Formats: sequence, C-alpha cells, structure tokens
Amino acid sequence: MSSTTLIRLGGLAAVLAGILRAVNSFVPADASSGTVPMLYLLTDLFILFGIFGMYGFQHQESGLWGFFGFLLATIGIVIIRTGTLSGVSLYSIGALTFSIGLSLFAVGSWRARKLPKWVSSFWLISVIVGVVGYFVPGLSLLFAISGVIFGIAFAGAGLKIRSALGG
Repeated sequence: MSSTTLIRLGGLAAVLAGILRAVNSFVPADASSGTVPMLYLLTDLFILFGIFGMYGFQHQESGLWGFFGFLLATIGIVIIRTGTLSGVSLYSIGALTFSIGLSLFAVGSWRARKLPKWVSSFWLISVIVGVVGYFVPGLSLLFAISGVIFGIAFAGAGLKIRSALGG
C-alpha cells in the first residue's frame, strides 16, 4: 500500500474521528450501556489514525512543532486508552498530554500551510475552552462545546487531506 493511500485513509479516519468526537460531546460519560466505551474506543482509534494521516500529509513542512505535537498527541491517546494504573485513573494525564500535543501540532500545521488556518485555530480554541470547562466548576458545558469544536476541525483537516490527495 502506498504512502499516499495510507495518508488518504488517515484523512478518512480524521473525518470519522471528528464526527464521533462531536457526537460524543452529547453522550453522558456515566451511561451504563456497553456501547459508550466502544464508542469512545472507536473515536480514540480514529483520532490516532487521523493524526498519523495528518502528520504524514504535512510532516516535512510542519517541522519540530509538528513532530513533537504528533508525538505528544499520540502518547496522550495511548495514556488515555491505558485507563488506570494501580487503581489511579490516567485520563487527566493523558488528556493533558494530548492537549499539549494538539496545541504544538496546531502550531506546526499553521506553519506548514497545508491545512486551512481555521483548523489550527479551532484546535487551539478547543484546548482553551476544554481546559476551562474541565477545571472551572459550573462550566462543564464548555467541555462538551470544546469536543464539538475539536470535531469540526479534525473532520475539516481530514476532508482537506482527502481532497488534496484525490480521495
């Protein structure tokens, strides 16, 4: 399979991740159904493959910002999927690592000029809004809104990659 095909598939994964992440913003995290963990797993896998595709699409142009952003975002997803270690939830550590990585990746994408500038802007806005929504009591709705903003940007990046590579 060619690298172009893999990057195009990564673009498709980014579109699916963006849609799922936006939808997940409205799914109660404490829902007892077994479908919720599966939905989160699928979302995280598509985010992971989407990031691979985005990095492949712009790795030369995004420089060290893009590389370290890609690396931290990937590590963040892996930590999130790990769940717990010795009874301690790793979600907050993974989410922080992912957010820092996404922010660096956004700067790398901005500098690469291969994705629309609004994608990088939306990623940075989603990190800021998400942090406020997560940590400030009474503003948890902002956390859900940040997921929608992130999802729109992720899907937009995937669509750009697919259109640029003829897919």
